[in-house]
Amino acid sequence: MVKVVVIGLGPIGVSCAHAVRADRQLQLVGLVDIDPAKTGSALNELGQQPECTGCMAEAPRVRASIAEVVAEGPQVAILTTSSRVSAAAGTIRECLAAGMSVVSSCEELSWPWYRHAELAGEIDGQAKAAGKAVLGTGVNPGFVLDALAVVFSSVVRKVQRVRCVRRLDAGLRREQLQRKVGATLSVGQFNELKAQGKMGHVGIAESVAMVAAGLGRTVAPGSVEEGLEPVVAERAMRCGIGLIEPGKVTGMRNTAKWSGDGLAVELDLTMAVGVEDALDRIEIGGPVTIRLEVPGALPGDSATVAMLINQARQIGKVSPGLKTMLDMPPAGCRG
Repeated sequence: MVKVVVIGLGPIGVSCAHAVRADRQLQLVGLVDIDPAKTGSALNELGQQPECTGCMAEAPRVRASIAEVVAEGPQVAILTTSSRVSAAAGTIRECLAAGMSVVSSCEELSWPWYRHAELAGEIDGQAKAAGKAVLGTGVNPGFVLDALAVVFSSVVRKVQRVRCVRRLDAGLRREQLQRKVGATLSVGQFNELKAQGKMGHVGIAESVAMVAAGLGRTVAPGSVEEGLEPVVAERAMRCGIGLIEPGKVTGMRNTAKWSGDGLAVELDLTMAVGVEDALDRIEIGGPVTIRLEVPGALPGDSATVAMLINQARQIGKVSPGLKTMLDMPPAGCRG
């Protein structure tokens, strides 16, 4: 039984906590969030229905710091606090110092060497010194636009082009994501947030770097060409955060491109309310061209939780250091 603490109790973290309780190979021994309003709360008071049925042990209450749960002997921390490595690094270090491996949904951590090579080296060194592993994972980045494409390429001998497309109906996702993609904003408001670096999917360049690395190439920092544009409503529609009038933003389209050493990688991600042709598609081009398609697309929230849980089971079995999904053996669903 692997003892787990969940750090960061937003929607994904709360879902992870319930999933840990429902898993026979995992034991939830701690909940941590710095929000004073959550301190002392029971898991069932955090706004989501529990997945655990028949759990005998009562879930721990929320604590304000990692130090308050160390006595329970956690072996793995599931960290869902930030998309940025710079913001998550302090917590990762604290977990390592407390003897925990870390599985995180931090998007930049999926391939941290692209933007934070020095910091990644420091985390790697501390993890090795502690004899623990650190992994950034999720559905995107961490699987559908990167690791899955690398695995899919295993059935051909030469790859010249990788093109991955992901189209999601944000109207079917949590309200937090609808706000994140800009739903209900004017185009002007969207572009203002874009200029401030507050709009766009974090991790798409990291996915490009992971794909290239999996195919034997190195993507230099800053060499990925990224694009971001609003998706605009042609008709009125409603979502969880309100009415989207014609001409207002329904979501965003992110693109990322890189080429070098005989390989071109292109990622195309759309997350918008009202997308009718939702899908995931991977195209591997070369002397033999192959295509993989998932109609309807993988469900982002539940898939992210599943990735975190399935990797939490095996993170303690890999060698110490900072890992990526290219380092991990297939986890499989063993819940």
